[in-house]
Order: sequence, then structure tokens, then C-alpha cells
Amino acid sequence: MDESEPGGDRDPGAYILGAVVVADAVAEPFREALRELKPRSARKLHWSESDARHRTGIVEMLCGYTFVALGVVGVTDPSVRSERRRRLALEQLILELRAGGVDRVVLESRGPSDRHDRAHLDALRSRKLVHGLVFEHLPGGREPLLWAADAICGVVALARRGETGHRDQLDHLLTIREHRR
Repeated sequence: MDESEPGGDRDPGAYILGAVVVADAVAEPFREALRELKPRSARKLHWSESDARHRTGIVEMLCGYTFVALGVVGVTDPSVRSERRRRLALEQLILELRAGGVDRVVLESRGPSDRHDRAHLDALRSRKLVHGLVFEHLPGGREPLLWAADAICGVVALARRGETGHRDQLDHLLTIREHRR
């Protein structure tokens, strides 16, 4: 799972979380394909640092794998703090993943801010919303599947601005849910 907060005039009040659900049997070949797309000088493949041609290559590669992609967009008043928007979107994403039978969620680490996620996950546990789910924060450079989640965030963000070409290509894999509060 990865996140994007377009912010500003681009998409005020939106917080996007992207997740890819990958079966164990295809996870390693999928990781390898993602590694091959990563620029040699970069520590990870990053959608926002890719040009249009590279983004097209990322989407084409994604289309060659069997997985489920989910984009959750939490939309609130732009004055709502970023961390609150993240919590709202994270809760919705977790409910979607849990309903889909996911048992392990890897979140891209945000360093010291991971403590906010852990506190929120503890609150969700006390409400019995995350029973049976294991959560782990990993640095983006360590888990290539996070790069696919980053690409899903980028595709969703572009689609929200009316650029739907990549979303249309991934239509058979991608579900987008928007939640307003």
C-alpha cells in the first residue's frame, strides 16, 4: 500500500491510497518485472519521477500480471489535516482489503510518522475492524510491490484530473472507491 496527496489546486482535500493484492505464486516474478523498470540510479521506481513514456511502460507491465488493484480516495474539506485524511482513507482501504480476504498489509514507511499509523491501527483493532490482519511498514526501496501501489496512486490521481488513459488500460484490474466526509 502506498499513498498520494495531490493537494493544492490539483485535487484539494483528496488523499489517495493505492494497494495491490498479489498472490504468493506471482509475487516474485512481479517484483522482478518492477525491478527491471526501476532506473539504475534510483532506489525505487516512483511514478511522479517518471516521464510519460516511462509511465506508459509501467502500466503496460502491470497489465501483464494477474493481481487486484484498489484505489481509495478519501475526500474531505481541504482544511482537514493531512494525517486525518490519511486515517479516513486508510480505514476504508483496510475494510476493502479485509472484505477481499487479505491477511497481510505492507505499508510504505513514512519514517517517524509510522507511529500515527500504528496508533490508528490499534484503535481499529479495539473496534474489531482489523481482526486477523498483519501490518508491516517497509521502506519503499525494500519492497518492489510498493512501487506498483505507487503507480496505482498515480493512475488514480491522473484519472481524477480527467486523464483516464492509464486507468482505462488497467480497468480489468483496478477498482476505485471514493469516500467523502
